[in-house]
Amino acid sequence: MYRIIDAPGVGKQLEILFHNHQIETINDLIFTFPKKYQSFKEDALLFAIDKTEVTVTGQLIDIPKIVNHRGTLKSVQFKLLVDNEVIKVIAYRREYLKESMTEHMTLTVKGKYEKKKRLITAQAVLLKPLETELKPIYQLDGIYDTTISKIVKKILDQQLVVINDDLPKVLVNKHHLMSKEEMVKTLHLPSSDERLVEALKRLKYEEALRFQYKMMYQKVHHELIFKKPKKYDLEQVKLFIQDIPFELTQDQKETVNDLFRDFKKNYPARRLIQGDVGSGKTIVVGIGVMGAKSAGYQSALMAPTEILAMQHYQFFKNALKNLNICLLTGSTKKKKELKEQIKHGVYDFVIGTHALVTDDVIFKNLGFVIIDEQHRFGVETRETLKEKGNADVVYLSATPIPRTLAIVLFGDMEVSIIKEKPIGRKEIITRYLSDQQLPSVFQHVNKELEKGNKAYFIAPSIESEERGTNVFSLFEEVQAAFSKYTVIMLHGKQSALEKQQAMEDFYQIKSSILVSTSVVEVGLDVKEATIMVITGAKYFGVSQLHQLRGRVGRSDVQSFCYVLSDESDIDRLQYFSKTSDGFQLSEYDLSKRGPGEFLGVRQSGSLRFEYADLGSDFDVFLKAKQDALWLLSNEKENQYYLNYQKLDLDET
Repeated sequence: MYRIIDAPGVGKQLEILFHNHQIETINDLIFTFPKKYQSFKEDALLFAIDKTEVTVTGQLIDIPKIVNHRGTLKSVQFKLLVDNEVIKVIAYRREYLKESMTEHMTLTVKGKYEKKKRLITAQAVLLKPLETELKPIYQLDGIYDTTISKIVKKILDQQLVVINDDLPKVLVNKHHLMSKEEMVKTLHLPSSDERLVEALKRLKYEEALRFQYKMMYQKVHHELIFKKPKKYDLEQVKLFIQDIPFELTQDQKETVNDLFRDFKKNYPARRLIQGDVGSGKTIVVGIGVMGAKSAGYQSALMAPTEILAMQHYQFFKNALKNLNICLLTGSTKKKKELKEQIKHGVYDFVIGTHALVTDDVIFKNLGFVIIDEQHRFGVETRETLKEKGNADVVYLSATPIPRTLAIVLFGDMEVSIIKEKPIGRKEIITRYLSDQQLPSVFQHVNKELEKGNKAYFIAPSIESEERGTNVFSLFEEVQAAFSKYTVIMLHGKQSALEKQQAMEDFYQIKSSILVSTSVVEVGLDVKEATIMVITGAKYFGVSQLHQLRGRVGRSDVQSFCYVLSDESDIDRLQYFSKTSDGFQLSEYDLSKRGPGEFLGVRQSGSLRFEYADLGSDFDVFLKAKQDALWLLSNEKENQYYLNYQKLDLDET
């Protein structure tokens, strides 16, 4: 394999610059594709719209001059004859071009056109005609794009690199993809928009297939692990469901059925249960715990914080009265004694935090694992708990994920969705107001506090003044307005002990107010909280606003949510105010803000896509998923694919 210094046109200085970008060989350079393209497709000035970007080619008709502006800013200014019309051009910070410009030479200029002034403020000035209308932009610091293009062209012309097709022909033909060699040439030296689109089609497909192959490999190999099917006592489970003091929704019933089907499988099941805020996921997994107990297995639930673990513990102690339940967190006393009891099967259900995954926590017969808010744990933490027994695993997510994204992100596991809210829950009344209307919100908060209810106030930042009111300023303002009530502060920079104390105070003190950042968005269940006030709402995605709104309305008492912001975000916040369906809001977030808002829901190093986009290229990922399964079932083609790929198949 040729070193980069062996490439035509690369000297010692360029070698060092390429080395800074981890480009050591000619192959490295050939497979470093442009990040974007600048179009130099020419525009007719007669039809150009004022103050839009144009590209023109013309003849230089005067001697360029250097003009000094404020400070050290300089520009080169000259006149071009374009379509028999004289156009003035200003190019800031390009005074060096003057030395290379001669009268009557032909130039191409791209920039903003001011029609009345006959003026172009140039973004780019080309002294030589491009061979194509598309200029590749590589974004490699210190190296001109034109230099890279020249070197790449010489490498390809001299055939200094062998480009093998790393996709089976069946897939290339199936999706009408251009060859690998043609793709590489086109990405570096595009002859037209149409050819570039075809090259990008293949590049995106390759990336989607690599991702889906790893995902499907995990799924197929996971299903080869043997697990003894659970023989649960159906009558015992039915009696427990009959004793629940409310009717399960249809979605809850279907998800319970999913769990018990998983118990019957002969491999450890992996299931994501995603439910809208307050949809009743917890009681569903509680029924699963009862089923596991009736089959002779222990269950474990891991929550991301002590306060959430404590909340689950209190809920299940009340809901599963016939089970022995314990709480194991960092602050639990008599840990050694408790761990011995877990080891000997004294406890049917162990609830805890990261403390559950330490080596000295050994279960007698772990059969069912629940990981709450699973995206807040690293991959290793989740896997460690799962491996403490050959257990069926349920991952809970309170963040509704758009259907399309869920199919891609969680393709290696089963997905259950709980949309319906429990019967009797009232709709949260939501209002969008301007920042200036905060005093009128105070009046409503006061009425709720007088009834013995509780309130949340949310700030978008801890200390920053650039992202609206910070939590300290809001705390002072709320404290001044409600001096006769207890006002508590909670934010991410507090210690675990301070956070726990703040939450316990909020739970226990009647008519209290919690002033917080978005740290409260998940899991907190304070039945008496009836009013949520979110300041600086424009700094939150609508899915995040929905999570915050879900901290109230957790009983049959009417609850309220106010979103306050300036007028720059009216449409989005009014849409949020009128929409209570978290899945509908997640689709809206996806369309407006892209998939970034949801990627954290599945922590994985493999979710970094350079070319494909989870939102706009969903169909590509779907095709790639089917092709990955086909490859895994076809030994010859699978081996061909793997021979060319460098895949870390252990990454989940």
